Amino acid sequence: MSLSINHRIFSHITLSPDFYSKNQISFMSRKCDELYLGFIIPRKLGSAVSRNKFKKRCRHAISSIHKSGRLPCVGVIVKPQHVNFKFNTINDSVESWAKSLVIN
Repeated sequence: MSLSINHRIFSHITLSPDFYSKNQISFMSRKCDELYLGFIIPRKLGSAVSRNKFKKRCRHAISSIHKSGRLPCVGVIVKPQHVNFKFNTINDSVESWAKSLVIN
């Protein structure tokens, strides 16, 4: 899993992404050759500590699902409405998003 993406991969994902949103967390994804993960989290959503905590929780949820084989190789950009989510809420959103990818 690539934890940072460059502008080429970002453009590839945002060119014609599949959108999914749950619990005020939006996911833009598109098939790629490996798992890429990026975030759009403006400073106005909270302090650096709270933004980094959100990213760490998302990375853990996505990597655990990917390791279990339930997540195909996609590029995903995560964009929350706020960053004060508990891990269970983030994990639930990621699980639902992963299930929607398998169905499509």
